[in-house]
Amino acid sequence: MDTEVGGGGGRSHHTSSSREARSGGGRWGGRETQQHQENGSRPSRIRQEGGPGRSPSVVWALVILCTLLAIGVIVTGATVFAVYLLYKPKMPYLLVSDARLVSLEYDGSGTIQRMVLSLTILAENSNSKADASFSRFDLAVGFRGADVALLRARPFSVARRSSVPLPYLVVSAGRPLNPDAMQYMDGALKAGVVPLDLFGKARTTWKVGIFVSLRFWTRIHCKFLFFYPGNGTHMPLDCRSRSP
Repeated sequence: MDTEVGGGGGRSHHTSSSREARSGGGRWGGRETQQHQENGSRPSRIRQEGGPGRSPSVVWALVILCTLLAIGVIVTGATVFAVYLLYKPKMPYLLVSDARLVSLEYDGSGTIQRMVLSLTILAENSNSKADASFSRFDLAVGFRGADVALLRARPFSVARRSSVPLPYLVVSAGRPLNPDAMQYMDGALKAGVVPLDLFGKARTTWKVGIFVSLRFWTRIHCKFLFFYPGNGTHMPLDCRSRSP
């Protein structure tokens, strides 16, 4: 009796365990199957980055073109540097070598009746391998903002390592002055020192080698202090033009 009960309980326990195993196995197996099905049902999403590849001939053509451009830039730079070392170009310039206030007649009404000014301007070319030329020569003599005389010159050339003198005898008459300039002139004559300005510009051109032609403006602006009444000379001054 006891054996049958014990044996029956053992079989019942074994049977229930088998059922749980089968049911558990069925649950896990179902989940795995469902997961595989879900994974299998997802579409493939592989993104292709970049556009279609260039053909090798186009790539090589671009490489060759860039190489030729780089070589051209290097050769041009080396040529310019070699020409600079060979010619060592220098800017032509203007230099006032002599200036003298010959006479000045001024009345109390504010008018310069007559003024005579002697000027010598040198056009200098210090290049050893290139001639230079000057054009559009436009200078003026002024007093306190008022133009007293204009200086002009036709285009001319200056040989290498040489200069060309430009002598001027400036005669100005009947130039009225504004009230400020009138007062300034009265004070200058009493002090015996008359200030005059020289300003303007000229176009310079010269060649470096056989290919490069350089053009620059040279500008001059100087203030002369003349001893007048007196001998008409001026205080020492290095008056020369500058190029940018």
